[in-house]
Amino acid sequence: MPPFSDPRTGVPTLSGLAHPTRQISCRQAPTIRGQVGGGNYFKNNYGRGTEQWQGRPMAEDAQSFDPDLFLSAADIFARKGRTLPIHAVKGFATEVVQRILSMDARAEFVDDAKVSAKRLGAFCDTLLQPLPEKALAFVAALEAEGVTPDVIRYGYIAGAARLLGDRWDRNKVDFTEVAIATGRLYALIRAVKPDHQEHHGVHRGTRSALFASVPGETHTLGITLAADTFRNHGWDIDLRVSEDHDSLVRLVQHARPAVIGLSLSTRGRLADLIRLVLALRIVVPRAIIGVAPALEMSDTEITDIVDIDLVFRDARTALADLDRLLRLRA
Repeated sequence: MPPFSDPRTGVPTLSGLAHPTRQISCRQAPTIRGQVGGGNYFKNNYGRGTEQWQGRPMAEDAQSFDPDLFLSAADIFARKGRTLPIHAVKGFATEVVQRILSMDARAEFVDDAKVSAKRLGAFCDTLLQPLPEKALAFVAALEAEGVTPDVIRYGYIAGAARLLGDRWDRNKVDFTEVAIATGRLYALIRAVKPDHQEHHGVHRGTRSALFASVPGETHTLGITLAADTFRNHGWDIDLRVSEDHDSLVRLVQHARPAVIGLSLSTRGRLADLIRLVLALRIVVPRAIIGVAPALEMSDTEITDIVDIDLVFRDARTALADLDRLLRLRA
């Protein structure tokens, strides 16, 4: 199956990303930083902000859409294009589109009559605009009309991913535009809360998590010791140290853990970590994700380009941080 194929049909979408005549340099990679108007615009226009955790916005359960979280996720996605080689950015775009297309399995939540081809085309056009606020305004208009979050998520966002792929295959958009639109789609997934009940593999009053090494890592002692420390403090830990990327994503999609801890022991696996987190954010959008990075890496090296909630430097601090964050999310 081509790398940008619809998982249901095998029809290629965005397959041209690997086309040899469409290469661009890292300096030309898409950027959103400097274009983001910031959360205040939407706090003023939509009447609210969001709770902050270590300076990062948190979506509130009572709200169906979080503009601050959208802007944060879009900015983090854009930084990848300025930091990592273009082949890695293409891989991230592939991952996002494939995971979004796979959401069509949730079609029972979508009334096709509410997603017209004309509106979907207009939405795709909006995703390609220079300012991400245009996409937010489009989604706000849908909500004002009474369109449910699930129709936005599984109808408009998944539908736009297919339409974007079709436009790429017909040479209607270039890679820079595809990368920008893909980042917007990912950020929207992060910011739109499904209005069906998201089940997680935990119950109120229990503390459990899935701990895993980044696929390809061979140093697993640290995460094994961390899992033992958490268990000694009453946590139920599912430890995975040998899963490949797809197997780990499938496991998380089935188990739906509320907390995911990942171990990155070498800088060389940073791209694998980013790809994994992108997939996990789409399949379990409400999960808390933390990373224990390589010792030589600073916190900002991770948080600038990886969309996570916490950096774990030691197990005992992680315990306290997670307890606090879980109380905020309760």
